[in-house]
Amino acid sequence: MSSTGLAKVVNEVAEKIIENLESSFQELSIEIKKIIEREREETSRVVDEIVEQAERRSEMIKSRTLSLTQVRIRGRKLEELEKCVEEVISRVLEVVKEKSSRHELDVYLEKMLEEAVDIVGVGKVKAYTNPSLLESLRIASMNISRKKNVEITVMDDPVDTVFGVVVRSYDDSVSYDNRIETKLERLKPYIRRSVASLLS
Repeated sequence: MSSTGLAKVVNEVAEKIIENLESSFQELSIEIKKIIEREREETSRVVDEIVEQAERRSEMIKSRTLSLTQVRIRGRKLEELEKCVEEVISRVLEVVKEKSSRHELDVYLEKMLEEAVDIVGVGKVKAYTNPSLLESLRIASMNISRKKNVEITVMDDPVDTVFGVVVRSYDDSVSYDNRIETKLERLKPYIRRSVASLLS
């Protein structure tokens, strides 16, 4: 075979190889593009998932923080409400103490004694109050004794009260606590509602 013939064969083979290579490169390029596109989509999906999870977590944290804050605020409000209720009660007791020291509330002491005597409901009772109200209670007890036909003994043993009376049957089986402190304790829910309505 002549050198020109050989060169021609070599050229033809080379062209075929190059054609095959180009075709392979094109296929490979298409495959690579597909792989890259799949990877990009997968990466994008993973990133979106991560972002979504992060947003969900952030919302949960925000929601939890908000809930905790609301609980704390509610707790603080309740604390403040209770302080106000206690302040109201304390102020009422101060006013009652001042007025009772000037005997301005003697008529109420008599009513409280009568109520307690009626509730205990026996013919012979003992009545207790604080030392500063003893004389007023003795006067009230004489009036109630005549009015109700009940024997009332005012005891010297003091009870802890700003104003009011404790009445017991002689055998101590029945008693009624009619002190201002006890009445205010019973009224606490009403005072709380009243203070809450003023605060809101």
